[in-house]
Amino acid sequence: MNGTAPGLVQRLQDSPQRLSDSIRASALWLAVLDGPLDAREFHEVGLALTHDPEGVPLHDIAEAFAADAMPKDLPKLFRFLRGQRSPKRTVSLVDLYIRVAAADGRISQIERHALIFLSDLLAAPASLLPERFEALLGLEFEAPADLSDPAFFEAAEAVARARAARQKAREADAGKAAQADAERRDALLVLGLKTDATPIAIKAAWRKLSRQHHPDRQLQADEAAKAAAAERFDAVQKAWKRLQDDDDA
Repeated sequence: MNGTAPGLVQRLQDSPQRLSDSIRASALWLAVLDGPLDAREFHEVGLALTHDPEGVPLHDIAEAFAADAMPKDLPKLFRFLRGQRSPKRTVSLVDLYIRVAAADGRISQIERHALIFLSDLLAAPASLLPERFEALLGLEFEAPADLSDPAFFEAAEAVARARAARQKAREADAGKAAQADAERRDALLVLGLKTDATPIAIKAAWRKLSRQHHPDRQLQADEAAKAAAAERFDAVQKAWKRLQDDDDA
């Protein structure tokens, strides 16, 4: 590897849990095909093969596919799985793939193609995927769009972009909420209060500190004390305004 870290597929090939890790990887590959990995999809994969320990950590596999959903050596993974196929595990694997595809509440066209591909890889009977799909989801398996139509890929890319934009917006909202919480904690700290302070306690603390540090009460103080009191008074007013903004929101 010329001193570079081995890629995901190589790590899977070298894993002491090669089969179970490869099965988990194929399920995560399915999950990322139509956009960023959803936490529900990741959780569903995590529920699989719980009796087999992880050789390659599941988070590492997810991060690798998030960076590149189609690594150049991916066919090695599928060739290995094809060589390990077994009628005894075919139904359980088809069920796993269906549950992962449906975990985020939607099954995209590209996920339907991937379900057919993985079912064929396992040499499953043609009727198995539709039967298990309906049994697990209570829905009829609809044939996916024609992959030879360029409009399909345009629509798939648009869906992926929209999902990525929604994820980015959720992360931005979470960041704003965290910042607001931090600002509120800081404002309460200025007033000498804890995070569970009631509106009445907040107002009482503000009045007390405002009277204590008001410039009119510092007339006999030296210049240093006046400056410190003025700074403290200003901080109290800003904290009060910040907390009032919360109440008005």
